[in-house]
Amino acid sequence: MLVFAQTADAGVDRWAPIGPDGGEILALAADPDAPGVLYAATQAGGVWKSLDGGMSWTATPENQELARSFILSLSVSAGRVYASNFYGTYVLADGAATWRQSEPYTPDILKFAFDPAEPAKLWGAGNGGVLLSEDGGGHWSPKLNLEDSFQAVAIAPTVPPTVYAAGTDGVFASRDGGTSWRQLSHPDFEGTFDIAVDPADAETLYLSSGGDFSKTADGGEHWSFSSGVTPSNLLVLSGGSLLGAGFDSQGPSLWRSEDRGDTWETLPLPRWNFFGLAADPAAPAGAWLGRQGGGLLRTSDGGRTWTPIRTRGLGASFIQAFAFDPFRPRTLYASTTELSPEFIPVTRFQRSVDAGASWTKTPTLLNVRVLAADPRRPGTLYAGTPQGVSISRDRGAHWQRVLHDPKGIETVAVDPERPGTILAGGYRLWRSQDAGRTWELLPNPLATQSLSSGRRFLFSPWHPGALFLVDFHRDGVSVQGSVWRSTDRGSTWEPTGVVEPIALAFAPSTPGLLYVVDAFGALRKSHDGGTTWELVASGVAEGSYLSDLLVDPLDPAVLYVGTVGRGVWRSRDQGVTWQPYSTGLVSPTVFCLQADPHNPRRLVACTWGGGLLEIRTSS
Repeated sequence: MLVFAQTADAGVDRWAPIGPDGGEILALAADPDAPGVLYAATQAGGVWKSLDGGMSWTATPENQELARSFILSLSVSAGRVYASNFYGTYVLADGAATWRQSEPYTPDILKFAFDPAEPAKLWGAGNGGVLLSEDGGGHWSPKLNLEDSFQAVAIAPTVPPTVYAAGTDGVFASRDGGTSWRQLSHPDFEGTFDIAVDPADAETLYLSSGGDFSKTADGGEHWSFSSGVTPSNLLVLSGGSLLGAGFDSQGPSLWRSEDRGDTWETLPLPRWNFFGLAADPAAPAGAWLGRQGGGLLRTSDGGRTWTPIRTRGLGASFIQAFAFDPFRPRTLYASTTELSPEFIPVTRFQRSVDAGASWTKTPTLLNVRVLAADPRRPGTLYAGTPQGVSISRDRGAHWQRVLHDPKGIETVAVDPERPGTILAGGYRLWRSQDAGRTWELLPNPLATQSLSSGRRFLFSPWHPGALFLVDFHRDGVSVQGSVWRSTDRGSTWEPTGVVEPIALAFAPSTPGLLYVVDAFGALRKSHDGGTTWELVASGVAEGSYLSDLLVDPLDPAVLYVGTVGRGVWRSRDQGVTWQPYSTGLVSPTVFCLQADPHNPRRLVACTWGGGLLEIRTSS
């Protein structure tokens, strides 16, 4: 299957996405004043924007604060986009270059609702209670604050508007702008998933709770019920049609009603996880449905039929592994992770032959943890998987397992000096000297034989046969591990004295120079190939949790680190001082950094929720 990605050329010192397309769409919002303008909130890649009804996408500007956690709620009104996550509420004004965080600190807003008479006035419901902003999300004030949280808020177009709020304590209504509230009677209340007002009848209210769906036609005095329908997202269309997305006893479900919720039908769609519903303001019976993996479905008949939309450029995928092709400058390899309908991670291998403009998924499902390209055999790739090592001799089109290890493989490295020598490691350490045909167990110097959080082989670029084994694993909040060195391709090992490592990197242009960072942000360097070490800096990247380290291929004084939640940082003085290097970066969680072997000025970052991104370095 061919998956397209809309790419933007990387600028100097500015990151640009290069796919692959994908990601988890958690929420959708359509601009009521701009037909075809649609926004999608992703699990770890922030908010994306489409100008053509979901067919092509670009990331909204400076997305990293939003991408620090998944989006809880997304709405659009009067040219402004509103989004909430665990760190606060953010506003993107029309034409603005950045998202602005609201004041005071307002996290965990689960639902927004807008005053139909005053577009700049909006309500929010969440763990902080029911909140009101009268300046377009700039500032918030509490209006209903009970002990438990609120999950939903909706506004009926009465004069003055009636505000409905629902949460674990019940359903409440206010007709005076939130000054006073009345709790509505509900005989079978079990918490709230969502609440909606019928636009044609201000007294008709729909409620999805933990036990069933209910509605009232008299403002909450009396209720009727529909059992077995529990949508976490409710959408009211014209003519009394309702759509609901959520879960039943069989898993993800999509429901539809044509009689204002009196009766429901379960739509015969694949049980793929549905997260976002948005009505099309330009089409009374039109709506979009977000689904797992970054895809969209579109209906123009109130949900009777649905058409898949092939999204281009929604690069919110989760990258598991990445590799350059050493022989073809425009060929890239990656594996992406998606959740199955059973919420089981599924990893697929993908290939691009045009520098990321488009990607092809292999028909074979291959749970790739790590990729390594053979620098001496064109088209040969090795993949570490939970079942062992697989090899492809046709650039990933077909795969064959050459090592079975049910304990799993986390790292694969190809010896750059000896053709056919491959090392693989996980719970056990393995070596093949005939391109994977036969394997031998190597001595394992590690104190723990259990599967670690990170284990990596790195061959020395200066000394044939020399390599390092970096191991770290987490035990609760603590991190343990060590760095070992071998001068005979893994037959024997000696400790380097480095403990708690996260990543090790060579300075290719300076023989003997290498760096290592530990779990607590301490950077050390060695001038003698790892025999002795000196501390360079502590608290690298302001104490961020580090994930990878790269030395500039052209300048050994320039270093880069990837972080979990803080993007990429750069040092120009051999690691003594650090500055953010994340302009344009979609996701702030970067777990791998690689330099293009064909163009050392080009770097690629692997992210969790923001796909692959490239940058052209100025120095």
